[in-house]
Amino acid sequence: MSLSEERAGRNEALFREVNERIEELHDRLESGRTESFVCECPDGACTERLTVPVETYERVRSNPRRFLVAPGHERPELEYVVERGDGFLIVEKDDPVAGRVAERTTPRD
Repeated sequence: MSLSEERAGRNEALFREVNERIEELHDRLESGRTESFVCECPDGACTERLTVPVETYERVRSNPRRFLVAPGHERPELEYVVERGDGFLIVEKDDPVAGRVAERTTPRD
């Protein structure tokens, strides 16, 4: 795995962890059914916000190889688009190395 691929994997894992904390906060506040999450793309400078139904977010988190990204932030060399939503994409890692990194860094058991 190259240094840039490792960095990308760490960025995605960090953004996924941020979204887990956002969801926990929303659960505590019982704040409705659609929430704002951060884009989980590998670009450490990305500041895109995604409005995603909580049920959709939970579906994404049920598979450690899946991430929420803004349209245009997908990386076809490492992942494919599983689903398109209103202002967001769900991508799944199909690259073996990227997939293992995603599984190893999942915030859920």
